[in-house]
Amino acid sequence: MHPYSRHFVLGCFLWIVSSLAIAASAELPRAENLQTDAQQAVTDKKPIVLFFTLPNCSYCRIVRYDYFLPLLKQRSGNEQPIIREISVTGQNLVTLFDGQRVSEAALAERYKVQMTPTVLFVNHEGDIVGNSILGGDHTNYIALFDKSLADASTKMAGKRVRVR
Repeated sequence: MHPYSRHFVLGCFLWIVSSLAIAASAELPRAENLQTDAQQAVTDKKPIVLFFTLPNCSYCRIVRYDYFLPLLKQRSGNEQPIIREISVTGQNLVTLFDGQRVSEAALAERYKVQMTPTVLFVNHEGDIVGNSILGGDHTNYIALFDKSLADASTKMAGKRVRVR
């Protein structure tokens, strides 16, 4: 084997391994500060997508890795939805729209999340403004998501359902 061939093969191998590591480590943004997200939602005139999950939930993984992560990579700027992941059993603290801090689990309770995955569309005040998507076993999930996102955007100027 030519001496440069080894370097080429090694370089290709390292590139593939690093690409796989980056893909495997890709995660959705966690809900940390919904006040900050609300400012972005007002600026961009779009709802915030709350994605409620459970660890080891197979449908949650499908929605995360097969739909939401590719969606975020494909869209940029104002076309990119504001998606925040929340574990229904999580104890990480989240700053709510009003500045109050609660655990992820408490936030899931506030929104009465009873199954995972659950996708909610909320406005800058935390009010639900669109149809929820329950479960991950939907054909054409992205089409359903896009329709729900568009409906939520339209409803943001209309009647709101207050969550307390």
